[in-house]
Amino acid sequence: MKIKITKASGTVEDLNSNKLRNSLIRSGADKEQADTIIETIMEEIQPYTSTKKIYSLAKKYLRQINHASELRYSLKNALLRLGPSGYPFEKYIGEILKHYGYSVKIGSLVNGRCVTHEIDVFAVNGTEVLTVECKYRNSSVSTIDVKTAMYVHSRFRDLESVISTEYPGRSFRGLLITNTRFTTDAIQYAECADMYVKSWRYPETNDLQEMIEAKKLYPVTVISGVRSGLIKTLFDNDIILVRTLAEMKIGTMMKMLSLNERKAEILKKQAHELCFCS
Repeated sequence: MKIKITKASGTVEDLNSNKLRNSLIRSGADKEQADTIIETIMEEIQPYTSTKKIYSLAKKYLRQINHASELRYSLKNALLRLGPSGYPFEKYIGEILKHYGYSVKIGSLVNGRCVTHEIDVFAVNGTEVLTVECKYRNSSVSTIDVKTAMYVHSRFRDLESVISTEYPGRSFRGLLITNTRFTTDAIQYAECADMYVKSWRYPETNDLQEMIEAKKLYPVTVISGVRSGLIKTLFDNDIILVRTLAEMKIGTMMKMLSLNERKAEILKKQAHELCFCS
C-alpha cells in the first residue's frame, strides 16, 4: 500500500519502502528484521507523516536490535552536527582520506598558475594528488548549487598545471565534497566537465556514505547522548573518529574528557561496538 510522506523540504512523495529497507539493513538489521520494522512503522504512521517522524521510529526499533545499529542509522544527522563552522568537517574528510592511504594537510596555501588558493584538504598518495574543497551544511535541505561547482572547478583548473609539475608521475584531481546534496544543475555541470564530486548518496557507487561505512569511519558526533561541550573537547584534541575513542585507554579518556570511570567505560563500549563489531 502506498502512503504519502512529507520531506523536510515540505515536498510530498510516496514512502519508498525499498529505500527504507536498505537503510535499515546497512545499519545492521537483517532482511527479516528490516521488514518487521517497516511493517510496524506502517501501522503507526498516517498519510503525510514527516520523514523526521519515520526516522525517529526507525531509530527506536533499531535500538531494540542493538545500540550500534541505531547509531549507524544516525550517520546522516551526525554529519550535520560537525559544525557550527566547516572546519571539523574538513578535518573529518582528512581523517577519511588518511584511512584510504593518503598523506593529508588541512588548510594549506597552494600556488596556482594565476593566484594562491587555500585548500581545505591537500591529500597525496603514491599515484595521485587530491585538492579537496569541503562544503559543510548544517541542514539536510541545504544544497550545493551549480555556481559553487563552477567556481570550485575554476580553482582546480588553476592548480592543475602547477601541481602536475611539482608532483611528476602522479595524477591530479580536484574533489568537491559535501555532507548534504548537489542540485541537479550542479551534478549536470560536474558530469559534463568531468569534475570529481561526492555527496550523501552521490555518485551511485562510492559516495560519501559508502566511503564512511566501508571502513566504519564514523564521526564522534554519531554517538548518542554526547553533549556539545564534550564534542568540542574531542575536536580540540583532534579526536574526530569514533574508532579513535574505541582504541583509547580508559584512563586517557577519563583525563581528557573529564569523565568518571563508569561513563568512560560506557563511551568506549559504544565506540567499540560501532567500529569493531559486525
